[in-house]
Amino acid sequence: METDPGLDRGPRHATGETVYTTLEFLHVFGVVLFLGNAIVTAVWKVRADRTGDVATIAFAQRLVGATDRVFTVPGAVLIAVTGYAMALRRPFPLHGLPWLEYGQGLFWLTALIYLIVLIPVQRRLIAVADAARRSGTLDPEFRRLSKRWAMWGGIATLLPLVVLYLMVTKV
Repeated sequence: METDPGLDRGPRHATGETVYTTLEFLHVFGVVLFLGNAIVTAVWKVRADRTGDVATIAFAQRLVGATDRVFTVPGAVLIAVTGYAMALRRPFPLHGLPWLEYGQGLFWLTALIYLIVLIPVQRRLIAVADAARRSGTLDPEFRRLSKRWAMWGGIATLLPLVVLYLMVTKV
């Protein structure tokens, strides 16, 4: 890394930059976990549903819940914690920056969609799919819930993609 000889690059500055860079890495890692799982999960679920095989559908539905607990939730926590930690370490204000304000708003809207719609729908989908695996017949409720999950899941995937664009371009 080239430095300007006129700048004081003492240990405090180097440590501060290392902390910020570590936070930034963890923030991006959280985005990869969150968005990567959201996109891949949708592909798994759609492909499993198309098979019409209740055992495959039930297995995939349980995986949706499991991967959300292992990847989506930790990703969202990393995004929030590291995002605010980075913001507090920078000299710019936390208000008056549209990209930051809209980004936060869309992030928290996404979280609300998960909490209010997607998680309850996913839990019900798991229960209906498991019942179908035991009975051999998929209840029509599954298709209705899947459509709701797809619609809200699509929104909850597009919103963070907009946030990603805002954070990278700072427009």
